Formats: sequence, structure tokens, C-alpha cells
Amino acid sequence: MFRSIVEKMKKAAKFLKYPVLQYIPVSFRTVGQRKVYADARPGARLVLYRDRAAFLQALQQAGLVPQAAPLAGELYAICYNFAAELILFRYLTCKIIGRENQGTIHAFSCTKKYFPRRRLHFALYTDGGRKLYSLNAEIY
Repeated sequence: MFRSIVEKMKKAAKFLKYPVLQYIPVSFRTVGQRKVYADARPGARLVLYRDRAAFLQALQQAGLVPQAAPLAGELYAICYNFAAELILFRYLTCKIIGRENQGTIHAFSCTKKYFPRRRLHFALYTDGGRKLYSLNAEIY
């Protein structure tokens, strides 16, 4: 697992603005994935949840049965048309790197212990460096 993260970070280093050593890899835990999702809106997007109950309700509305129970006190996220593979954090920006998959849904949770501020910038990137989606969100 560690080697795969290092390989993904090496690949991401080609398009990151700062040296890869200045980024903190944030571990995340996949709660559920679904390959066929009838999403009306094309393109990758990210929805963040601070509340575990709201996250579970969103999973239920999307028809996604959690493979593992989400841990309490984490940041919860659902990516539509995108599968996260690596999360890198630097200062106030969280870059979620993965692959674009039309018609899929990927739900995961990650720790908030590295995030020093309430308001952060989140962005979805392909592993080639193309920015797909971004949002500013309050996480606490």
C-alpha cells in the first residue's frame, strides 16, 4: 500500500505547484462505491458533509449501501463521476487526485486532524493534472 501511495505521489509531482514533500498525504477510508449511478449532471463533482447522520442519509438517497460504517468525527465526502485515489493537503488546499468515471459514485471519509482552519479549498484532479472541480467549504 505504501509503495502505491509513493508511486501516485511521484506521478502527481509532475503537476503540483510545490515540491511533493511539502504536501501531507491524507489517509481516507472508502465507505462505499457504486459503478452504475444514474446521475443527471455530467462531470465530476464533490459534496462534503460534516455530520455523520447527513452523510448516511445522502448515501441512502443515492442508493448506496455502506460497505463499512463511517467513523465518527471525520470529514465525509461523496464524489460523483470520480474515484479518489490520493488526497494531498498543503496549507489551505486539499487536492483529491483520482480518475474520472462517468456514472459512478465514490463515498469516503478522511481525518480532519491535519486541517488547521475551518474553511478550506478542495479540488478534484485527474492523475494527469487536469482540474475537474473545486469548492471552498467549512469543515468544522
